[in-house]
Amino acid sequence: MTGQAFDDKNKHDFDKNTELLAQGIMQIASDKSLKPTAAELGRITGIHRNTIRQRRWPLERLEAIKDTRRMEVLAQRVKAEKKQDPKTILMQRLEKSRLEVLYWFNRFQEAESSFASIDKRLSTVRESRDYYVQVTEEQRLTIRQQETEIQKLRDALHMVSVNLEESK
Repeated sequence: MTGQAFDDKNKHDFDKNTELLAQGIMQIASDKSLKPTAAELGRITGIHRNTIRQRRWPLERLEAIKDTRRMEVLAQRVKAEKKQDPKTILMQRLEKSRLEVLYWFNRFQEAESSFASIDKRLSTVRESRDYYVQVTEEQRLTIRQQETEIQKLRDALHMVSVNLEESK
């Protein structure tokens, strides 16, 4: 094959892929169950995502489809709100606010209950700490008294041993 033959083959493949991409984009635009992504377009057409990304125009068209779908959703929401009368809308908002107040009231009750139990545990821990601090102080006092007594006994023992040595 010559260079011209390769050019003809590449042009033919390029045109064929362009046609496939155009058909795939039309299929995605018409079917809302298909996602407007390069991966979906590649799955439909059999063309690799990188090839699609290199062309750029399919991605721009897919982005336009996404924007169109977003606008349709917003339009449907606005249309649905317009169909409802103001009283119904206000009643729905009131119900939502009631549910929110109930939710926060329950959260407050849980927090208050939790606080009460934690506060009770804290007071128990404080009482326990105070008791053990008192017991520790009493034990330290006893130890000091016994150390003093031991020192007195040592001094007395030392004096007795000194007296015995002097008497010899």
